Amino acid sequence: MDLSEFRPILSGLLGGLVATLLCAAWAKWLPRVKNGKSAETLQLQHRLAVNLANASFLAGIGLALAMYGWGNYQSNDWRPIGLGAGLAFTAPLVVLPLVALLRGTSPAEAYVAFALSQRTPLFVLYPLLVLGIPLLAFSAAKL
Repeated sequence: MDLSEFRPILSGLLGGLVATLLCAAWAKWLPRVKNGKSAETLQLQHRLAVNLANASFLAGIGLALAMYGWGNYQSNDWRPIGLGAGLAFTAPLVVLPLVALLRGTSPAEAYVAFALSQRTPLFVLYPLLVLGIPLLAFSAAKL
């Protein structure tokens, strides 16, 4: 066995290590309280919104994969994955406040609960989600 056979394994291990270290470093920037409610309370109150946001994210990725399978796109065509990633990142921006408003709760709290569930600080999560909007628009325009 030569080194080229071990590269994917080493790459995966290194990526996992970086992700673990990043999560540990980000833990201190996670919100603890919003509007006097603890992180646990927020996660319980907004469990439905968070689950639907996660499902919508997965639906966007699933759409991209389905487009490659059923849409006769080449495997090196960026448009389906651009559309899927744009939809995946934009959908939580719509789902979280919509579900919160329909349930009579605060959309801001729903975003904080989503950040807690993803274990991602708000200053990282918001830009990622917002960057999905131009990606979705650009990819849809190129289809």
